[in-house]
Amino acid sequence: MDDSQWLEVLNETEKKWSLLSKSEQEEKLSYLEETAGMLLDQWIELDEKIQQLETKKDNHFLDTYYTSKGTTFFEIDMFAQAVHALKNEKPTGTEDEIRRLYLGFAYLYEDQYERAKEPFIYVVQVATHPLIKHFANIGLGCLNIRLNQIEEATVYFDKAYRLTSTDDVVYNLGICYYSLNMYSLARTFFETYVTNVPEDGEAFFFLGYCYWEEQLHDDAWSAWTTAIHLLNTTEALNALAYICEWHGHHQAAIHCYERVKEKHGTSLDVLHGLAWNMALVGNKDESLQLFKQALSQDSKNKNLKKSLSWLSQSDPMFKFEALE
Repeated sequence: MDDSQWLEVLNETEKKWSLLSKSEQEEKLSYLEETAGMLLDQWIELDEKIQQLETKKDNHFLDTYYTSKGTTFFEIDMFAQAVHALKNEKPTGTEDEIRRLYLGFAYLYEDQYERAKEPFIYVVQVATHPLIKHFANIGLGCLNIRLNQIEEATVYFDKAYRLTSTDDVVYNLGICYYSLNMYSLARTFFETYVTNVPEDGEAFFFLGYCYWEEQLHDDAWSAWTTAIHLLNTTEALNALAYICEWHGHHQAAIHCYERVKEKHGTSLDVLHGLAWNMALVGNKDESLQLFKQALSQDSKNKNLKKSLSWLSQSDPMFKFEALE
């Protein structure tokens, strides 16, 4: 509702009240009473939103800190020593809840999953501060990921998300829903995540896959194109290259392999990928040179021979014997 509209009606009614007929007065009063009711509803809704924001603001701050020998070991990744120290420390109240969080994560990083569960569950049941509960639920989510129990992990990450939203928990929920083939939900979380963390290439990779599964192919290629320029790991770039190859986007696959080469050097897989895709875009001379380089590294490689066999059906220059 436009504030100026009802204010104008109110001011005009006050000025002309004595000149209005009874029916006109009733009409104006009816309109203003209805408007007042709507404004009251909006005010109540606004007040509730403000209270929610105040609560969320408080959830992001914890005025209790806990540092000890055990937390020091934890911070320098000496998790076995952290476990030993944290088990023997005896703080009370909120400090003890924080100690148990450290202990749970130390057990988790030491792959002691059954022992990790107990401190996390205790904190979830006992803690009153939302931020402490948030991290305990994250711990249980990570624990279930390690156990490949994706549905259970999703439940705990969702509980953490409802307590307070962080980029990590948004990304984890995206991964969980992606793993469960729930691509629409996964897409929602990845879209939120890449808005907040636009430099994460792997998130764009997963977002592109979600778009593709929802038949949003232009959006998928847009996300994957962004991912090519952000990804750094060989595994992620190779995975994206395979997707590009499979869908016939060989020039995009070449960009992926060239980025692997730039970041990690020239491996046999990179030479093979470049050679194969160069051939498929018609760059025959460069493809042949790359195949020769690859064969010089491993002349008996079955995958190289298979690719050459397929290409030689249309061009004898790709026959294995001709390249030896």
